[in-house]
Amino acid sequence: MESLFKHQQDAVEFLVRNRGCGAIFHEPGLGKTRTCLETFKRLKQINPKLRLLVMCPLSLVNAAWGEDIRRFTQFSHAPLKEMKGSPDIVIVNYEAMISKKYLPQIINMLIASDFMCVVDESSRLKNNKSITTKTLLYLMEYFRHRVVASGTPMPNSELELWAQISFINPDLLPASFYAFRNCYFHLERNGQRMMAPGQYVSRYEMREILSKGWKYMISAENRSRLMETISPVTHWVKKHEALDLPEKLDEIREVVLSAKEQTAYEEMRDFLITEIEGTEITAQVALAKLMKLRQATSGFFYSEAGEAVPIDNPSKLKELDEVLDELGEQPVIIWVQFHHEVDVIHRLLSDRCGADQVATLYSETKDRDDSINRFKSGQVRYLIAHPKSAAHGLTFVNCNTMIFYSLDYSYEAHAQARDRIHRIGQKNNCLYIYLVARETIDEELIKVLQRKQGLQDAVYALVRNKTKKSGH
Repeated sequence: MESLFKHQQDAVEFLVRNRGCGAIFHEPGLGKTRTCLETFKRLKQINPKLRLLVMCPLSLVNAAWGEDIRRFTQFSHAPLKEMKGSPDIVIVNYEAMISKKYLPQIINMLIASDFMCVVDESSRLKNNKSITTKTLLYLMEYFRHRVVASGTPMPNSELELWAQISFINPDLLPASFYAFRNCYFHLERNGQRMMAPGQYVSRYEMREILSKGWKYMISAENRSRLMETISPVTHWVKKHEALDLPEKLDEIREVVLSAKEQTAYEEMRDFLITEIEGTEITAQVALAKLMKLRQATSGFFYSEAGEAVPIDNPSKLKELDEVLDELGEQPVIIWVQFHHEVDVIHRLLSDRCGADQVATLYSETKDRDDSINRFKSGQVRYLIAHPKSAAHGLTFVNCNTMIFYSLDYSYEAHAQARDRIHRIGQKNNCLYIYLVARETIDEELIKVLQRKQGLQDAVYALVRNKTKKSGH
């Protein structure tokens, strides 16, 4: 089995010393899943009856947790919805956790066994009023060991640490969010400071204050005091500190299509494969014919007139939004295959941070040099690009993270795209995140691009899987 990296070893020892309670705040790509599994392994040696409940985004249930459990452990495991018996590890996505259908089942399970809990991508607890936060804080007392893990635990403000730290140790910070806010933060506007108003200000008065541009801020002194207070339960690591890491890190995010998207995908798949079967045709031409399946995984089709026809609100776009939340404010390149994807992603990013923070690099970009220069100089945070428009010669070492929103079958174009950030001058390890729609052509394409199968195998796999599902 592969050895742990030093930062992972240190984190495991930290958690075990803390009796299995702590925050793993390691930047994306540093292997938090493996760190948590190794900690569980150590704690289970002490208490053989111990089981693990993992709370995570739906996209990580199989692609991250399921894969790493199979790869690094001998533990039995299952998603909650598929659980039979009492597996060592139960994986629950956030939506299931807060549902009326599954929450009673979770509580009964926790009462019946000793459990450790890992809350993955714990920045989901950043809103103290959300049902997710309230539910996890309610469940807290059922766990013998509690771990939160996030690469970006406070993407907007240190205010977002309260629930995460309180889940680990409710005695470290003030018991209520508002007492915490008043203890460490003050109101500020245009450099002018107002003392924290305290609990005697009504909600209406507070809305009035915030509507006039006042925001909660934290002073350097209070930030230092806060970090000192939570230091006994937090383990922080940045990528540049993990010197024994490989230079390139890949992360697969599994996207579950909506029912409407899945139905449209399957209907198109069956039609196109029927058209291909029984014909002498090369794999490359076959995959070109299957282009509409790639469109469907992004939530749309192009009509014969060349117009984009949406199927549903794109599931991939929702996943992209969540991934960007986790990444925080760092620069990111987002690779796409279709013009329509540029449009929907541009709208999403403009809503998140303003259109002036987004540049494009594809066939309809009016001034390529301007887009390139603005991204390289840090004037914009996001670059939406097509591999063929940025295939050769470009260097983006100001950035070390890429998201592949959609894929094609060209290994050469894909390798060239990856190398835009992995070049001389890059001082950080590079993270490549793939949004892969479950049980679709995406799964075959990623195997081609990772050189795990050839083009012919990809076409065969699609035909074989379709035949299996239709019972032929």
